[in-house]
Order: sequence, then C-alpha cells, then structure tokens
Amino acid sequence: MNPLLPFELHRPKTLEEALRLIAELESARLIAGGTDLLIALRGGAVKASNLVDLGLIKELRYIKKDINRIRIGATTTFTDILGSKLLAERVQVLRDSVAQLGSVQVRNIGTLGGNLCNASSGADAATPLLALGAEVTIASRNGSREMPLTGFFTGPKRTCMGPDEILTEISFPVPPDGSGGSFKKLGRRKGLTLSLINAAAYLELEGDECRKARVAIGACAPTPIRIADLEEILRGKRIDDGVIRDATSVCYDIVRPSTREYARASEVYRREMSCVLTKRALTEAYRRARG
Repeated sequence: MNPLLPFELHRPKTLEEALRLIAELESARLIAGGTDLLIALRGGAVKASNLVDLGLIKELRYIKKDINRIRIGATTTFTDILGSKLLAERVQVLRDSVAQLGSVQVRNIGTLGGNLCNASSGADAATPLLALGAEVTIASRNGSREMPLTGFFTGPKRTCMGPDEILTEISFPVPPDGSGGSFKKLGRRKGLTLSLINAAAYLELEGDECRKARVAIGACAPTPIRIADLEEILRGKRIDDGVIRDATSVCYDIVRPSTREYARASEVYRREMSCVLTKRALTEAYRRARG
C-alpha cells in the first residue's frame, strides 16, 4: 500500500472561511468524508498539498423541507439520510440507494455532496437524484449559482465546478401524493459492492395514467444519465407490464460504457441488464405510486 504524501489539513468552521481557503491555497482539495479522496491520494490519482475539511461547517449539514422543495446540505451523511423521517415518508428512491451504499462505516462518514463530486458514472446517489429532478447549488466567493443535476457531470470523474467552488446543497421538488420511486443495483455480490449498473425510476400518476416519468441509469456511460426517450414513451400512457417492457427496451441502444473505470462487465451484458433493472425499478415505482 502506498503511503500518503505529506499535506496540510485546514478545518474551517464557516462556508465563507472554506471559500477563502480554496481560493488562496495552492494545490488545495476539498475533503468531507474522504472515502473516495483518500484512496485517490494514496494511489497517486490525485495530488494535493492542502486539504480543506468541510466537516466542521454546520451550515452544510441538514435535511429540511420548505414550501415545495426538499433541501439536503452537501455534507449530510448517508446515515443522516437513512435516519430522516421526512425522506422515509416521501423519498424512497433515495433511501433505497443509500441503504445499499458501502458499509455502515462508509455511510457514517460518507456524504451526499462528496458522492456527487467524485463524479463516478456509477455513483449510487446520482441516479435517484436525477430521477427526482434534483438541482444543485454551488458557491464561490462571487456568489452562488443553481443548476440542474443533469448538467453537473461533464465526464468521468469530472464536474462543471471550478477549483474555487463548493457544492453546498442538493434540492428537488417534494414528491406529491400519487408518486413513487425505486432504485435497483447490480453488483458482483449482494453487499459492499460497486455498481456494475444501477437504475432509478420515478413516476407520478393520475389514476393509472403516467403524468410524469423520470428514469436514470448509472455505470453505463461516461456519466450517470437520464433516459429521455423512455420518459417520453411513458408520459400520458396507462401503465401496465406491456408498456413498461416496451419502454425499457430503448435502454439497450443507449448504453455506452466506455470508461476504464467500468470495465468490470461487458458492453453486451450491461445493455441487457440496463433493460432488466430499469423494468424492475419502474414496476416497483408504479406499485409504490399506487400506494
């Protein structure tokens, strides 16, 4: 195992202080839980002489609901998410994914913002958030900007954030009555495993008719992606097994696993399983939406 190269650790207590540090320090990287970053540092994939720890910034760790949106601070841990009554009642698709993410120890220190900023194409938290229509808030010393999560990922291990920016919040509309979501994951074993492929689905119904559909898959392209063609097929249709089967068939031609990071399964296998997992996720989302 390679040793960690020397670095200086900075522990700001406010967002303003953290923004100042990353703007002024040379070769600085942000760290929250560190479950991905420390591995990258030890392996030499990432180099940093200064680490800015966000763990003491209380204003970045919360789960709350305003009039029509649920907001989650970027340093909220996966254990916080699993313990939230608000998310348990309204956002099953996110809790499904977090419950399968890593070990208890990883969930205790790993953060939602860190999982997104690591920008793995198979990030387990990314696909349910895409299915929920999430937006992110990004701060710098010049102010904050909001954007859809669909535009956040720009490539394998890359995001649209600048070196002096910090992801501060993830938010999405409060799922209404008559909605349901589901997350499905395929790995090489049943637990403590990375995704060979994952899929998340979200439906809003009026009776048996689909009013809104969002579907996302991960570990099948350079970034987690929404399947717009599938969503359009479902919208306005009366949902049944046949409609779901026909709609999910479009996944086969969309899957394009091309990164070395996800060479753990063949392209043909991923194509087939993208259809299978998406069908399972949509079927369960429909059942949950029906109550």
